[in-house]
Amino acid sequence: MFRIIGAVIIVACTAAFGFSGVTRLRVRVKNLQNLITALEIMKSEICERLTPMTEILTALSQETQAPVSGIFKECCNQMSQLGSRSFYFIWKSAVEGACDLELTEHEKKILTDMGHVLGRYDIQEQKSAITYAIRRLETCLQNAEEEKRSQSKVHAALGVSAGLFIVIILI
Repeated sequence: MFRIIGAVIIVACTAAFGFSGVTRLRVRVKNLQNLITALEIMKSEICERLTPMTEILTALSQETQAPVSGIFKECCNQMSQLGSRSFYFIWKSAVEGACDLELTEHEKKILTDMGHVLGRYDIQEQKSAITYAIRRLETCLQNAEEEKRSQSKVHAALGVSAGLFIVIILI
């Protein structure tokens, strides 16, 4: 009886580990979608409404879903240092501190590169930089969606298989 209960527990734990990988892939896709939406809003606010950067950051920190809102909240928190630090360094530290987004180094670089232009150049330059970042992030989103499609079943199957393998060895 205890062997059966132990076997079920082992399989359940390894299956849960596999399904957590599936969940991570789904969350990553959702975060990239929300980040692209936030950048679209930022571009509209800068180009069409001429909204100051502090107001844009405040609005995005309140209107976007977590964990994407964390980047904008961190920027808002650090805006008091503007002058002693450039906006680029404030933006960069917010992007690098956004571990919950599960961004790759390439995706972080896309965002930090965009930060060189934000609030520093004219509207057209900012629009171009944000548009370019959005296009590159959309490519990353397509890759993440493809990875989710191809890897979800693998993660789930490996979790269950590993549990069954352990149970067979132990029995």
